[in-house]
Order: sequence, then C-alpha cells, then structure tokens
Amino acid sequence: MSKHHKNKTNLLVKLSSHQGILFHLAGIAAIIWFLVRVLPRPDRIRYPCQQMSISVAIGYIAFWSLLWSAIFHGLGLWIRRVKYKTAAVAPIILVVFVLIFSISSNVYAVNEQQEKYTLTLWDPIPNEPIGTPRGVNPGRVVWVWNPDATEEDLNGFWWAKQNNNQLVLDQMISEGIKNLAGAETEEEAWEILFKHFNLVNGNGEIDYQPGEKIAIKINLNNCYQIFSYFTKDNDRDASPYVVKAILHQLLYYVGVEQKDITIYDASRVMPNWFYRRVYYKEYPASPLVPEFPDIHYVDASGLMPGREKVQPTPEKIYFADETGLYRTLPSCVVDANYIINIPLLKRHPIDFGVTLSGKNYFGTWIEPVNAVHNYHRAAFLEGNPAPQTDLLAHNDVGGKTILYMGDGTFPTKKDHRTIDKFEMYPFNNDWTNSLFFSQDPVAIDSVMYDFLHTEGTNPCEGSQNYLHQSAEPNPDTYDPENDGIYLSSSLGVHEHWEKAYDIFSPNRYLGTSGNGIDFVAIGEEYASPGILITKPKMDYLYINGEEIFRLGTTFIIGNIEITTKINEIDEEIEKVEFYINDELLANATEPPYVYLWSEQQIAMRYTIKVIAYYGEGDTLVKEIPVWKI
Repeated sequence: MSKHHKNKTNLLVKLSSHQGILFHLAGIAAIIWFLVRVLPRPDRIRYPCQQMSISVAIGYIAFWSLLWSAIFHGLGLWIRRVKYKTAAVAPIILVVFVLIFSISSNVYAVNEQQEKYTLTLWDPIPNEPIGTPRGVNPGRVVWVWNPDATEEDLNGFWWAKQNNNQLVLDQMISEGIKNLAGAETEEEAWEILFKHFNLVNGNGEIDYQPGEKIAIKINLNNCYQIFSYFTKDNDRDASPYVVKAILHQLLYYVGVEQKDITIYDASRVMPNWFYRRVYYKEYPASPLVPEFPDIHYVDASGLMPGREKVQPTPEKIYFADETGLYRTLPSCVVDANYIINIPLLKRHPIDFGVTLSGKNYFGTWIEPVNAVHNYHRAAFLEGNPAPQTDLLAHNDVGGKTILYMGDGTFPTKKDHRTIDKFEMYPFNNDWTNSLFFSQDPVAIDSVMYDFLHTEGTNPCEGSQNYLHQSAEPNPDTYDPENDGIYLSSSLGVHEHWEKAYDIFSPNRYLGTSGNGIDFVAIGEEYASPGILITKPKMDYLYINGEEIFRLGTTFIIGNIEITTKINEIDEEIEKVEFYINDELLANATEPPYVYLWSEQQIAMRYTIKVIAYYGEGDTLVKEIPVWKI
C-alpha cells in the first residue's frame, strides 16, 4: 500500500471515530473544497489534494447514505454484519458521483468533444508496404520490451523514482542501439549509425566529431502553462529516466560532451519534476549530486533555474497548406548537427489521432502551435498534405535526425495525457514497458501505430494519412525551406503488420525481402500467457455495468457483467471460475467467459478473482479489488 493511500485511510478512520462536530465539519469542508477547486478547473480532480478531499467527502456522504440504507433495508441485519467504523468509511458515492460525473475530468471532456465526429471502424490492410525503407539497415525498427522497466502497481506518480528502473532502461537502450546497427558493442553501433547518416547526407562516411552539437526533442505537450513548472500530476510527458538512459549512451559510448547536448521542447515549459530527475544523479536524494549540470535545458519560457529560453533564428519552416503558413525555427535546432527525436506511444484526442514521431516535432518552432491545428485536421483526409511530412522533410528537422527512439514505457489509449495499461499480449494488462528504435521515421511510426490500433484504441484511418504522404509524397507539394525545391523522394516505408504471426516474429512485417519494415523484437523470454479481467477495469467507476470515467479506484454501483480475456493459450480452456472474496459463485465452460454479478451485497470492498483451467492441470489466475454497492 502506498504512503499516500495509507494517509488517506488513516485520516478517514480518525474522522469516523469522532461522533461529534469534527466529523461533520471535516466532511462538509471536504465537499466545499472539492466544489470550489474542481468546478472552475475540472482537471484538478487528479491532484493529490483533491483525491484526499474526495475520499473524505465520500466517507462523510457514506455515513448518511448508510444511515438511510439501514433504515430502509434492515438496521438489525446491517449492524450484525458491518461495524459502524466500516460503514463510516465505505466509499459509497451518491451525491458526489453526480458531481464528479457532471464535471468529470479531461477524459470526459475529450469524449464529449469526440461525439461531434463520426468514428469509422476499420482494419488496416497488412503487408502492403509503400515508400522506400531508410536507415543503415533499411526500414529496421527494433522493439525492446522488458516488463521490469516499470512497476506494475504504481506508488505515486508514474514518474516517481520508485516506479522506474533506471538500470533496466539503460540495458534496453543498449540492446536497441546495438540491434538497430547490427553491432556487438555500443561503441561500434553508434559509429555505424553516425557514419551511415553522414554518408547519405553528403558529409562523407565520418563518425561523430568532437564539438558537434546534438539536440534531443522531448514531448512535454501537457506542460503548456507557466504554472506547469510546479505542477505535479500523472499526465504522460517525457520520461526523465528514458532521457537519462540516452544521455548515458551519448556521453559514455559516443564521447559527446555535456555542453554540446541540448534537451528541448520549444513550445512548452520544462517542469521541475522532469528537470530535477535528469539534472541530478538521483532525485530525491540526500545529498543531491548533479549528474548532467552542463547540458542545455531549453523550453518556451526559461523562467526557472537551469532552464534556457528558446531563441529564434531567421530560419523558417513553410507548410504546404496553401495559406502561406510558416513558423520560426529555434537556435537549438538550427545550430545542432544531429537531432534525436523521442516520441511517446500516445493517442491524441483531436479527431482520434496519434502523437508519434511526426507530431512530436510540433514543439520544434517558436510560435504557438494552435495556428497549425486546422492544417493538421485537414491532413486527416486521404491525399491531403500533412504537417508531419513538412517537418520530417525539412533539412533542419527531419533532415538532421539521426535516431528516432519511441518511448512506450507508459502508453496512453484515449488521449495524450492519461496513462493506461495494455490488455494485448504480451502485456496482459500491464504497462507496455517498451522502447522503439529506428532511423526510418515512417517505419517507426507505422509500428507504434500498429501497437495502438491492435490494442483497440482505434485511431481513425485518416490519422495515418501523414504516413502515406511521407512514404509517397504528393508531387510539387512540400517545400519546407521555401527554396523552390520540392520533396520528390520517399521519407521512409509505411506498412501494417500481419496479426496472424506471433508478435515477436519478424514475419509480422515483410522485411527487407519484401521492401517492407525490418522488424526486430527483443524480450520474448519475458512473455507468458495470461487471463485478464477486462470489465470492471482498475480505477474506473461503473454504474449498472456502464463505464463512466476514471476515478483512481474501482467503484461499482448496481449490477455488472464481469468479463475476461485469455491471451496466448493454444490449448482448450476447460473452464473459467469466478470468485468474490474467495467464494466460488460461477464457472463458464464456453467463451465468452463472463459472469453477471447481480447478488445483493453489503456496501464494502471485495476482491474479484478469476481462474482459468487448461492443459494438464495448468491454471491462470487474476484478481482485482473493487468497492461495490
């Protein structure tokens, strides 16, 4: 149990033991605090202080709710089965559920916005590559998976030190770089990558030279206001531990000096929680020991110690939207000899899109990004030009990018901020714990796109138009430098995988022999079959079986159908048993394996457990805690 959760529980127990005015004052104050703080800014519902106030308010409302329940459903039976203290703290939501549902959170707002659009379900056509593979090993995308990279059950925010394993991430990047180059050592791998990059860019077959500058583009998309410097939330932004791992590579195996490295997001601010965990060897720690004090940390404002404000240059990027739209490139990009692009494995709420390598470059110009959004939306129509293609084609942006490294440690499924676990094999309802490596921007985005789509996040078909445009650009369309020279060659290969093959198989894509993506998967030794409880999901509110929104704990009001999913079992499933608090209530012998939990229950915490039997006495077990009334 986390310290934060213990604090909440202890507080509620203390309050519930006071049968006087303190209990009522605390409950009323918590409700007022919730209304005053959250109604003007619904996103504050995720703040730890609001999680605390919600818990206290729920406990107070639970007191009155259970009192009425006792009157109408038999006070005698209730007293015999549940102590008063349990009744006082049981998280039953009546009025608060209505309040939360009415204002919900950013997820609810996104869903409300998405209802304006018609989502067309579609299945990508597999193994029909278009474009020309790029890279020292053309079209190669290395996927490295290690479930030990993060903690399955988070203690605090996802970016907290205790939830991330730096040693494992360092190892994953080493494996990714070596397999991308096809080398035995990290030093040899980087030399191969640099020599190939310089050769194809007309610089000769030369390695990295001392004094050359490297810029690392990170994704801080949710840090768009000044107060984001100080905000601590669970929104998905750049991982300081993944960034530290690539810094270790550059310093120890390439020989880059810290002063020649810049970490930047030109359109956002770099929050303290990120900066301090990169700057110091460990944070929090005592004493604090700087690890990367000479690196340049560049953001849109430069208003905090250690952060430099992004500086404009005369260089522009000109977009192909026919409105004359252009944006100013910063000095950290123009002055760089090489760029490393670190996108995240994320969905995006705008028109059911994705935020991968192409869109991660939206933070590579000085001015606000809003003016480009209309062009971005128009690019969802097949055949229209796309801003991602402009960026990938620009000499100072995609033209300088030596490495695309996708961070899929914590993915998002519904929007660009809310982390969520993946049900698909091999993740089995865990974080994706993945890193992706490529020198082909179209190929790596195609692979990350396939992971999102296969999980069922279902980005719309139009959100991949930029991959088609980048693989086979429209003629006489893209001139991002405005020099009269239009993009006429492919920026990489686009292909969707064939799900009939195992996810670790290179046959998932056509590979070099088929002019497709050269897929290299690492981590199969960690894979195992699994049984999942797909409904109810962890940390969601359900009312009469309907998923309402993410809450922070699992609440069920009314009946619910418990549904399961079994991954990677070729043998026949004998049966699936359903338990509530270790009491066997039902079993299913035919798919779908579901159970309708409709029995009258006392409002309290329960444990749902499912067991699948297969083979010669083999079993798969999964359980989750829930609150139910």
